[in-house]
Amino acid sequence: MTCYMCDRKAQGVEHVPPRCLFPEKKDLPEGVDHRKQLITVPACDEHNTAKSQDDEYLLYLLVINLPANETAKNQFFTKIMRSIQRNPGLIKKFMANPHPVIAVDKETGQAHHTVAVNIDDARLDSALEHIARALYFYYFKTKWLGSVRTQPDFLLASLDPEKGRERNKLGEYMVAAADQLFSASDFHGENPDVFKCQVLEGNENVHKLMRLHFYNGCRVSVFFGANG
Repeated sequence: MTCYMCDRKAQGVEHVPPRCLFPEKKDLPEGVDHRKQLITVPACDEHNTAKSQDDEYLLYLLVINLPANETAKNQFFTKIMRSIQRNPGLIKKFMANPHPVIAVDKETGQAHHTVAVNIDDARLDSALEHIARALYFYYFKTKWLGSVRTQPDFLLASLDPEKGRERNKLGEYMVAAADQLFSASDFHGENPDVFKCQVLEGNENVHKLMRLHFYNGCRVSVFFGANG
């Protein structure tokens, strides 16, 4: 059997999303298990263990986001804090050049004084693309060789107070459009507090669409190009 991403022979399996996103039993109340029936796909070493740093980056990014749920916060105060204690440089590098911001919860109107950080777009895009292609392989039993575009709906498009205003407004419009598009679509996933997804058939312009939900509030829209 070959890897879900390439033609190399599979050396093992890749968890989709990465297993590190799912809390360990020792960090959860007794009887709670967020690692049941995790999705796996065949993978070569390059597309499994070699991308572990990208997986860890994605974990850090997700659990510090305001839209994330209590499961994410628990991940931060357990798994992430242990990692920081072992290697304090990790969080320092991640939190380099923070920008003070005020985030307003659109549902409650509550304002949160927090910080925004610059994102390593290449690393984030790589992590999300691997997840998207792996999910495609899992659900449709074939590799997707065409283009994949991922849109993290939980991130600001720009931190610039002037030029970024229109870009962020456009981003909010796209998120609202995606919410409406997937509003009647079923959810898939055995551990919804950590991850669940929706899948839609496309049209002449988009082959398939997915909506990935990490820790409930961190949503990512995925577009598979028209040609495989």
